[in-house]
Amino acid sequence: MSELRALIREILVEELAALRAAPAATPACEMVDVHSDEALMAFARDLLGRANDPEFVRCVQSGQHRFTLAPTVAQPPGQRPAPAASFTLVASAPAEAPRFEKALVTERDVAAIPRDQSRIRLARNTRLTPLASDELRRRGIRIERTQK
Repeated sequence: MSELRALIREILVEELAALRAAPAATPACEMVDVHSDEALMAFARDLLGRANDPEFVRCVQSGQHRFTLAPTVAQPPGQRPAPAASFTLVASAPAEAPRFEKALVTERDVAAIPRDQSRIRLARNTRLTPLASDELRRRGIRIERTQK
């Protein structure tokens, strides 16, 4: 029995060392050119088509796949700028911290938290598994308890 434990420890040490040595995965960044209503609709149709791929959806939700706007091209001299599309400005608010109401938060739940999050909210009775707690500490995510 002690031989089996020693073997498991050895494997764990090797695997943890490999995980620590692996470079952090940088999120894929896709540049999006939405200079017109038609381009925006094309982008929306493309996203709808790609939404059937669960791996793509998971990467977008976890922040591993990001979108960025393409730089705008300046108008040539003497050409009138295109009329501005009507839109509503929305002030950006700080991102809401993920909230967990369930009884037990696991490491898998923590792994699904976007990388840019610095805090989470837990219900008063919610508990963390030891691995989830370690992962939160490793990522520097603060825990806020709610009254409910």
